[in-house]
Amino acid sequence: MTEKQLKIRQQAFALSICTIVFMIVYNLCTWHATSLENLPSFTFEFERSIPFIPLSIIPYMASGVFFCLVFFSCKNKHQLKILTWRMLFVTMVAGIFFIIFPLQFSLTKPEVSNTILNLPFSFLQTFDSPFNQSPSLHITFAFIFWSVFKDLTKWRTFLLVWLILLGISTLTTYQHHVVDLLTGAILAHISFIIIPYRKSDRKYRNCWMANYYFLAGWIFIAAALLFHQYFGTEGLLFLLPALFTMIIGYLYQKNIAIVFPFMITVKQNIRQSGEN
Repeated sequence: MTEKQLKIRQQAFALSICTIVFMIVYNLCTWHATSLENLPSFTFEFERSIPFIPLSIIPYMASGVFFCLVFFSCKNKHQLKILTWRMLFVTMVAGIFFIIFPLQFSLTKPEVSNTILNLPFSFLQTFDSPFNQSPSLHITFAFIFWSVFKDLTKWRTFLLVWLILLGISTLTTYQHHVVDLLTGAILAHISFIIIPYRKSDRKYRNCWMANYYFLAGWIFIAAALLFHQYFGTEGLLFLLPALFTMIIGYLYQKNIAIVFPFMITVKQNIRQSGEN
């Protein structure tokens, strides 16, 4: 058996394990939700202005393709191992939340007149029920997919744009609410923190630290929307710390030194004292 054949077999095995676990967890949670009565939903007021865009079903359905593709995009065994553990972790954690805090989608989905586009919507109606909402695994998986796709040399930008469209499509296909997206992003970054990629390697240490700031940023965004919902416009002030933490996270991720003006002044004074 060649190294290449071994790698492909390992990738296929990891894909099979994650697929089986996902199907068991998702269907078990769906069965549990359907056995309950009067399931709640959580919707922000502004969500009623989000348009229903039938064409967005295309990037939404692409999640299944990415689910398979990402395992065969791993460059080494360690990356495949980390991907597998992250996928299993978020699937199990999301399943626990689906059971403890069951939610359902509450907006009425318009009829799709286009015959071709109606096919995937009919598929969703049959196999993707309006339950298992928060956290959105579409969003969580999209973040995890990007953790692998970002290391590719080809199709990197294309995949990034497609993943962004996938995230937006969860709203415009009327499959998820905004709170589902926020909790999905939070779960993804928790998985990055708990299951890091070569944390001891200095090259990746800053990327691991960046996830703490990204996690805080998503929590601040969620807090801003929640406070705005219940207490008014003042709640949007939480968007300021969200912006700052996201920027700091980006700087850490790009290994850009974070230097504050007062630190520059101190260093200049020390340098001048030494010269004197």
